[in-house]
Amino acid sequence: MHRLLSFLKLALLGIPMLFGLAGFLKAGESFLNALFSSICMYAMNYQDPPPNLWVEAGRWTAPLATASGIFMVATTLRERFRAYLCYRRGDSVAVYGPEPEKTELLARLRSCGIDGRTRFVRARRYILLGEDGFDFYFQNLRKLEEREVYLQCGSLPAQSVSTPGLHLFCPEETAARLFWKQAKLYEWSAAREHRLNILFMGFGRLGEELLSYGLQNNIFAPDQQISYHIFGADDSFSATHTRLKEIGDPVLFYNIPWYTRLSLLEDADLILVLEQENQMTLLQRLLLATNRPRFHVFAAEHAGISLLAGQERLHIFSWRQEARSPEHILSDTLYRRAKEINLRYAHLYDNVPENEENREKQWALLDSFTRYSNISAADYHEIRLAMLEAMGASVSGEALSPGLLERLAELEHIRWCRYHYLNNWRQGIPENGKRKDTGLRIHRDLVPYQELSDEEKEKDRENIRILLSIG
Repeated sequence: MHRLLSFLKLALLGIPMLFGLAGFLKAGESFLNALFSSICMYAMNYQDPPPNLWVEAGRWTAPLATASGIFMVATTLRERFRAYLCYRRGDSVAVYGPEPEKTELLARLRSCGIDGRTRFVRARRYILLGEDGFDFYFQNLRKLEEREVYLQCGSLPAQSVSTPGLHLFCPEETAARLFWKQAKLYEWSAAREHRLNILFMGFGRLGEELLSYGLQNNIFAPDQQISYHIFGADDSFSATHTRLKEIGDPVLFYNIPWYTRLSLLEDADLILVLEQENQMTLLQRLLLATNRPRFHVFAAEHAGISLLAGQERLHIFSWRQEARSPEHILSDTLYRRAKEINLRYAHLYDNVPENEENREKQWALLDSFTRYSNISAADYHEIRLAMLEAMGASVSGEALSPGLLERLAELEHIRWCRYHYLNNWRQGIPENGKRKDTGLRIHRDLVPYQELSDEEKEKDRENIRILLSIG
């Protein structure tokens, strides 16, 4: 788009030249004289009577083109000077990508945001949005080597890259994490003896992330029964996640219309209406067909929804805006905590000194699966802290009662098992005699907490102490 606009600007600047050349050549002038006279028109230095209408048109449009050119040059210089000042200040963030998303992000970044347009500009950090982000990254790879780059990507896990300074982010993944933390289901679940029914209306990539993080974060009691009912999903998720039945909380996919299960909708504790085609029509029919007091709606825009009768029953979660906010894209709190967890393990079991250099070194040694295991632990820890706060319990590992420590250790083991099951691991004793076989995705400890040895249970208790000591 920017290239097209640049071409149009150049074309407009050149139109007076074409008019002048055509007119002077038609009047019998040589090409060089015609070119010289046409250039003079840009500086309003052509005073002779125009020989024809072509020259007359060029004489009137050339000064306008000159003024436009001066304005464009001044604007470009102003933008570059502002970008330089922003860079020198130290908190600059250059943004590249499609106009709507980029404009919104720059507005949130305020004075530290730089519109990179299509050229490379110097900045402390870079946010690359949309499908062209990868192209821009590889075209400017050498210039970006020592910078922090945040690249939007929906096809690769955020921690699958090992390049220093490169951070992948997926808006759907970020939105899923944010939603379950904001939902604060623990007290609600406890009031219902941890028996909940959660419905998804629609699925897609956002639904996949919401389900995956819901299964890993909504863990409140060993004997809980939180059921996830999915309307509108294809068979690919259940076909590729072959261990869903091992998780414990039921995940039920329906290949029938939602309106054939109205009683389920009325009794559900939580209904998530995901962004989808004809979402407005779906909302209108849900409001009409049920008496539910609330639906949680994942939507990009509110304008149309605000016109619906009964829209006060709709709780809007602006997931795109939330996930694409600078504080969530640029924040490294979750990953920093995951790295600290990994370093603490390395310190306890391998005597690795705890410092910033070793934190990054130990993290670089991990494969993508193990990195995400630590991230899952760090993510669930925020839920754990909210649970302890709701209980009025201490968040110090040393001050926990033995009973509460044992319960938290069991819940952490459940989370650890669910992470493995979501990645298609299964319980078994590897032939190599070790605890696990990563090639076959077999682990001997994928068993209920009560079946673990005292040594393994103590590791889960120590995990809780470690996580609470990190905060």
